[in-house]
Amino acid sequence: MKTILEAKKDFTARYLSEEGFVGVGIGRCEDSDTLQVYVEGPDFPIVQALKNQAIYEGFPVIVEVTGKAHAH
Repeated sequence: MKTILEAKKDFTARYLSEEGFVGVGIGRCEDSDTLQVYVEGPDFPIVQALKNQAIYEGFPVIVEVTGKAHAH
């Protein structure tokens, strides 16, 4: 089984080019590591795909709508 850091790296590489994908972080929920996936909005195809795939490499996936990322 991969570590959470390896899963995060693989997940980012897999979804980086998807429309609406903003980024991915690591979180905790009920004593488990989770992949926190940030998306621009609820209407992008990636959101539906991730709802159907609630687990990635053994880690729960939690989708959060954050809006578009802007550099400051």
